[in-house]
Amino acid sequence: MANLQQVGIQQMENLKALYSQDFPKYCKEYLCLENFLELHRKDTRLKNVKVYCLPNLDLGLFVILDRYQVFLGCKESDRSENLLYESLNQLNWFGGQQLASMPQRYVKAATKVIEAKQLHIEHNHITGLQFLAKESAQQWQVEPPPGYEMKSLTLKDAETLNDHWKYKQPGSLLFIQRQISFNTSVGLYEAKSGELVAWCLRAQDGLLAVLQVKESHKRRGLGALIVKEFSRRVALQGQDVIAEVDKENDASASLFKKLGFKVIDQCHWLVTRAPNGDLQWPDGE
Repeated sequence: MANLQQVGIQQMENLKALYSQDFPKYCKEYLCLENFLELHRKDTRLKNVKVYCLPNLDLGLFVILDRYQVFLGCKESDRSENLLYESLNQLNWFGGQQLASMPQRYVKAATKVIEAKQLHIEHNHITGLQFLAKESAQQWQVEPPPGYEMKSLTLKDAETLNDHWKYKQPGSLLFIQRQISFNTSVGLYEAKSGELVAWCLRAQDGLLAVLQVKESHKRRGLGALIVKEFSRRVALQGQDVIAEVDKENDASASLFKKLGFKVIDQCHWLVTRAPNGDLQWPDGE
């Protein structure tokens, strides 16, 4: 059994090149590596982010730990399930971790590890992975409605996003602040008051995330406007666009379908039960 080793930017570049093949099957892994690469380039001393892989990079196996979230990838083969199980089993597991946004093909190995570590799955949250090719998103011309302006989010918006986020938890404000600072985001503001009324940002694994329209501004088509502008910005950077929609969220699924997104996979968020209820993080973590 080969041991996981912590790696840096060059190895991540090599893995990204490997996952550029067989698109869009591995678009999730490719964009995850691309976005963590960007985070490392912009902050060489990222706190609580570690990237591991096996010595043989051709196997394509990687595990990224970002505080309590675990992201992973492995090229599909007759060995991939065992490789994933053996590799994940080397990690220091604790209750409250999330195997985040994980394609269906990794679920069996991840579940076996959680059971072997005698942890309990608190949630198995299932989403549809939505994909839009950059060539489609580049074509959009997006204009805000009269009386509004669109621009990138700023750090002063972070608390608004966190307060309105369905998945708010200890530590989520830091995640939002980091992503606003280092990655693509879009906000729609009332021109006179400056009030932020709709927004989304890019998560660390490349997903369109934290999409929200304030209740007072719903049913005006602003969600579609934000998705189109975000997608256009990502596409102009030369990247395809991915998003996830909850299995039960028919309205969002319909929106993304109308905009041309295709469901290409099913993803899982496996959340392990924290030992004392809520997962707690020290200040600044």
